[in-house]
Amino acid sequence: MKTIISLLSLLLIILSNTAQGQILKKLQQKAEQAVEKAVERKVDQELEKAANRMVENSWNALFGSMEGGANGTGTFPFTMGTNVTTQDEYTFDVMTRMRIEGTDANGKASDPMVMEMYFAENAKYTGTKIKNEDLKQEQGDLFIIYDFANGAMLMLMEAEEGKFSFAYGFTDAESYMNEAAEESDVDWEEVQEWKGFKKIGTKTINGYACEGYLTEDEASSTEVWVTRDEAFGMGKLMGANSNTKQLKGKFPADYPYGIMVQTIYEDKNSKESMTMTLEELKKNIDARYEMADYPSMSFGDSGKK
Repeated sequence: MKTIISLLSLLLIILSNTAQGQILKKLQQKAEQAVEKAVERKVDQELEKAANRMVENSWNALFGSMEGGANGTGTFPFTMGTNVTTQDEYTFDVMTRMRIEGTDANGKASDPMVMEMYFAENAKYTGTKIKNEDLKQEQGDLFIIYDFANGAMLMLMEAEEGKFSFAYGFTDAESYMNEAAEESDVDWEEVQEWKGFKKIGTKTINGYACEGYLTEDEASSTEVWVTRDEAFGMGKLMGANSNTKQLKGKFPADYPYGIMVQTIYEDKNSKESMTMTLEELKKNIDARYEMADYPSMSFGDSGKK
């Protein structure tokens, strides 16, 4: 009997130790899972911080400080916290490359900038890629889409942290579409003055036959040379880029209809100037941007068609 009792006691001890071992193992697994989740949350938070810093720095390099207008105040056309709808995919088959040079208010030559603008025939959106020293320092690729049909401005970004996008409401989008449609039917041979622009003649720039228009006042003058030799249905939609800080006040958003080949701006009260010239035009390209590849990190809600 003593032997049996001893064996039973030993068996209970073994079973108890086994149960405790299983409990400890489960506790260990739970702890490991909790640590993994905590690490993932921390990584996600840090990635979001990095993405926000990159967007803010890129925004400032393109549009100026995010304070004020970016929050929907004043006349700035892009607003955060709006319910933005996008297309699932944006495709482009035409690219124009513009070179921008000039001097600042002290007469010092500013860093040149290259602006690539992307179009698709009869599409109600355009794309823009800007290359200059300010953006180069961000060490990331930035592509801007102006979606006129959905009233949206999208910033598509790609960096070491991955791909992501920010979406903003574009309050002036409809006016660009309406003006472009109206002006495409105008007999420009008969027009001598248009919204403050006076026709100043014709000339060939980089192989394109251009018509020149001048608008000026006591403070500044702006020459615009446009061609109608090419037509991709884009009208003057590149005018949306007039909101960038490099072009603000120098690039007229309401210039006469056509593809802008050159703009020459001069401030009469200082030494500030800017010349923007079409360097290259490529057709039949195949540029595609799938929004699914750029998860939205927009402030507020956003949606897709």
